[in-house]
Amino acid sequence: MRYSRLTTTVLVLIAVAGSIGLAQDVDLKKTLDELLPAMNAEKIPDRSNAEKKWEEICFQLGAPGKEAQRSEACKLMVAKVGKDTPTPVRLWMLRQLERIGKDECVDATAALLDDKNATVRDAARRVLTNNPSPKANAVLLDKMQGTGERDFKVALLNSLGYRADPGSTAAAARELRNSDRAVAVAAAATLGKVGDVAAVNALVAARKKATGDLRRCINDACLACAENLLEHGKTREATAIYKELNKPEEGRTVQLAAMKGLLKAAGK
Repeated sequence: MRYSRLTTTVLVLIAVAGSIGLAQDVDLKKTLDELLPAMNAEKIPDRSNAEKKWEEICFQLGAPGKEAQRSEACKLMVAKVGKDTPTPVRLWMLRQLERIGKDECVDATAALLDDKNATVRDAARRVLTNNPSPKANAVLLDKMQGTGERDFKVALLNSLGYRADPGSTAAAARELRNSDRAVAVAAAATLGKVGDVAAVNALVAARKKATGDLRRCINDACLACAENLLEHGKTREATAIYKELNKPEEGRTVQLAAMKGLLKAAGK
């Protein structure tokens, strides 16, 4: 029997809704302890079955009204992400924390940013990137400023850009002057996503001396900032940016984008 797309969607939603209640009476600690050995199984199907069972529980606990159980599950997983746990299990726990982790897992995840395993480090970075706690942004910011590893600094700047926290502006602005062009480009993109007035000021100042791909990235970031300012009712500030970019020397693409922005700022 063939179903329409709408019918299929409804059936999936009904199935999910029916399964959400399953987690209500689950002993989370006992369940995780029972699944852990299989999560490190040599055969992928055996590992996959255990992983999917725990993933389904985490999915259910991410639903509204299950905050206490969600927090309990996160604390249980945090206890399993240390170096004494096999790497496949650590990565699977981090993957779940990336989806449902909050304040309770920030400190333990932060410690993994110094892990010897690069894959674990990056998984920890993704957990913090998606964590809604303000503490997570502070951890990423501190690590970005302290690391000397170029690729990891770029990744951390990307995480800060995704979070778009104004508290990252000053540090990202300093990285615009980094001699490594990849880091400077990532910093420009981060400021473009933050999009506040301070980010604009930093970009405008750096733009005066920037050349090549860095200037192009700064222009893109300035356009993103202008759009953000316009959305927040700061028409005058946005218009000033668009006027500065609406010049032939900036290239046709940038000029057209700036002109479009000026028209939008002008309104009817």
